[in-house]
Formats: sequence, structure tokens, C-alpha cells
Amino acid sequence: MERWAATTLRTLGVVLIAGLVLLTSLFLGLMSLCAYQGGISGAKHPEQGPWYLMGAVLVLVLGVFATARMGRAIIRASATAATSVSAPGAASRAVDQPAILNASQLSPAGRKAVENLVLALGAQILVSTGLWIFSQLHLWSTPSGFSSHNWLLFFLGPFILYHIPYAVLIYALLKKLHRLTLTYSLVVPAVLLLQSLFSLSVVAYYYAHHPAGILLLIVPWLMDILVLVLAYKAIQQIGIHPKPWSLIVAAVVMFFYFSAIHVLTSFLYRFARP
Repeated sequence: MERWAATTLRTLGVVLIAGLVLLTSLFLGLMSLCAYQGGISGAKHPEQGPWYLMGAVLVLVLGVFATARMGRAIIRASATAATSVSAPGAASRAVDQPAILNASQLSPAGRKAVENLVLALGAQILVSTGLWIFSQLHLWSTPSGFSSHNWLLFFLGPFILYHIPYAVLIYALLKKLHRLTLTYSLVVPAVLLLQSLFSLSVVAYYYAHHPAGILLLIVPWLMDILVLVLAYKAIQQIGIHPKPWSLIVAAVVMFFYFSAIHVLTSFLYRFARP
């Protein structure tokens, strides 16, 4: 595996581990608080609080150790790359890849890779739309106090917000290839896959009583994985490689973006109920 691919995988690993550690530690901290203060039912279990708290601390320690270890590997790889480029005779071998390319500058293989990525992004939106309509018609029922029209609009907003990044990527890929566009092509599906892992238990419990709804869990995963793979192949064909620091920044941005949608949806549901 070439140096860039290894560095990219390590960087994505750092992002995923950091997100996993953050969400897990926050969840355990919340469980500890509920054990001391009482949960939704009001029952308190102070004897369980220290165990949840110790679990949160343990997850943080292990997460910091793992991310630091992978971070050192990324720094060493970057230093090795810089040394090899500055070595005598390396300048003639190194190719300085441009940060922006027009479609006319792409090779046939590169153009085909970008087209496949655009098709996968469009298919993800279309498939998700079909699954959303299916769930509205067959799986979700309108709660008491909501009209069916208001309930539909309530779910439509978050759905659109979730797919805006993919729509923006399609537009950017068709207009002009930029390093930042390819960076987000890797990051967006990776962050969505990470966040879906934390809703797995709740979603799986619900769909255990609605077996047909398992499609709503598996198919989006497969589409995000497909986008991730095709984005990687497009980057390999084009030669515009994202920088490790830009992957981390983009992952943080998308993590907060999708998390904000979750929080906003919860608040809207809470205040919209009569």
C-alpha cells in the first residue's frame, strides 16, 4: 500500500476512534448522572454511578492512547515523505499534484472514476428518498396531537438537511475537482457510518418488531460504504490527495453538522408536542 493510502487510513482511523470515544464517554457520563439523579422514571441507583463513571474514564484513557499512537504514526509517515522529497534527485521523481482540476484535464480513467462517484452520490440520495417514503407510509405512525401534514413536514426537514452535503458534493464534482471536495467525499460517508453505529441498538430494537424496516438500516450503510470506496478510487485515479489535517478538520465539521441536526430534531419534537 502506498504511503498516502496508509496515511489516509490512519487519519480516518483517528477520526473514527476519536468520535467513538467522545460519544461513548458522554453516554457513560450521562448514565452516571442518571444513576445519581434519577432517570426518566425517577428511580435512583447511586451504587451504579461509580461504575459508569469509571467506564467513561477508562474509555477516555484508552481512546487518548490509541489516537496518540496513530497520530505519531501519521507524523512519522509525513516526516518520512518530506525527507524523501528533499533528498537529492527526489525532486525530479516527485510530482506536484494540483489542488484544482477541470474535467478536461482528467484522463479517461479519472473521468470515469469521478462519474462513478457522482452516480453513487445520486443513487444514495434517490435510494434514501425511496426508503424515507416507504417508512412514512408503512412504518411510522403519526403521534397523537400531530396532524399527518405537520408530521410529514417535521420529518422532511431533517431528511433534507442530512442529504445537503451529498447534493453539494455532486455539484462540486461536476463543476470542478478541488482537493477539498475529494476530502469531504471521504469524510461525509465515514462520519455517517460512525454515527449510525450509535443508533444501532435503538433502531435494531424497533425494527425487530418491523422486520421489513431492516432495509432502512442496511441499505444506507451499503450506499455510504459504496460512496466511500468510490471516493477513494477516484482520488487514486486523479492524484489529488487530501491532506491529513484537512481530513480531521472536515470530520469535525461534519460531526458537529450531523449532531446539530439530531439535537435540533429532538428540540423541535419536544416543543412541537401539544
